[in-house]
Amino acid sequence: MKILYLLNSDIGGKGTIGNRLIPILKNKSFLAGNDIKIISRQNYLSDFDKYNVSPIPFKSFIPKILTAIPIYIHKKFPSRILQIKIFEYFSIKYLDKNTLDYDLVISYEFSPRLYAAIKKKNPKIKIVQDVPIAGNNMISDLNKKEKVFENFEEKTPEYFLDSIGYVDYFIVPSDFVKKSLIKYGVNKNKISQIPFGVDVDKFKPLEEKNYNNTFEVAFSGNVNNRKGLKYMIKAWKELNLTNAKLNIYGRIYPEVNKYLGEKQKYNIFTHGFVDLTKELNKNYIFLFPSLLEGSAKSTYEALASGLPLITTYNSGSVIDDGKEGFIILTQDVNTIKEKLLYFYNDRAKLEEMGKNARKLSLSYTWENYTENLIRFYNKVLNK
Repeated sequence: MKILYLLNSDIGGKGTIGNRLIPILKNKSFLAGNDIKIISRQNYLSDFDKYNVSPIPFKSFIPKILTAIPIYIHKKFPSRILQIKIFEYFSIKYLDKNTLDYDLVISYEFSPRLYAAIKKKNPKIKIVQDVPIAGNNMISDLNKKEKVFENFEEKTPEYFLDSIGYVDYFIVPSDFVKKSLIKYGVNKNKISQIPFGVDVDKFKPLEEKNYNNTFEVAFSGNVNNRKGLKYMIKAWKELNLTNAKLNIYGRIYPEVNKYLGEKQKYNIFTHGFVDLTKELNKNYIFLFPSLLEGSAKSTYEALASGLPLITTYNSGSVIDDGKEGFIILTQDVNTIKEKLLYFYNDRAKLEEMGKNARKLSLSYTWENYTENLIRFYNKVLNK
């Protein structure tokens, strides 16, 4: 099997989508039996140099600048569209100069011009689109409750719609993303659901934990409106629990600073970037009321750390409601408060659900993720 990966991201960069390729590239039996090539922005891991080509000048320097502009300078700057066009342009130039005799193309970004060039050169190639997050068509339901996505256009980007006709199969991490694609008109038979994974050797519970100490609640990820920060902070402040702490890990976006006033008064601690393998398991539960995800990696990390979740269906979590935590509605301050109080008042149940969380995480390792992908590759090639 000959596979070409199109990765408009980095391999080995911190927090990038390219890290999902690493467990595949570490699978020796898969590499031994197949011919692999990757087009990426940049590879930071020398072990994988023989598989990778990075045709974009300045590697990831320009994409990083483009990413920062809408966060810190101009919110409506079309960063993503420009990044896609740059990646398409240099990838097409590379492919024009090389033989295109692959069986599968696995793409991690909707790239219609690139797909058109591939299909024109070799119509027999099957294109697989990895879709890590739900589309903009899911925003309208959220904005009906309250306009929270002020800087997101509900109109679906043209590059997304223009790509769908070229794609033979789709991979999604959760039912939420699958529903988004079906809503766009994608045939459900073209969609395969493969949840993500977690390193259960790095993320693991404390050997001993006293559940009668300070009630510590964790959130990790990008600290922005999409993650439901407004509702989380409001619920926490209204409860104002005694002997309790809310630990927030990750980059704080300027848009949520207005909700973080009086942090000290309400025992809210913002830690920035830390080693979560050493910090998450010190907490009791993981609160993640996200509005729009695919299947948030932070939820897998929390489960592996032995933390029950309070999260939304939109987060794409793999938990069963009431067993490893609770699935709640988005934008629901009262239910967040209710579930926080449930754990606060019943530490025995908290401990039980924490053990269930760790047990569940063992079914969602990166090794299992890779095996599921390989089975998928073989399945589509045999159709």
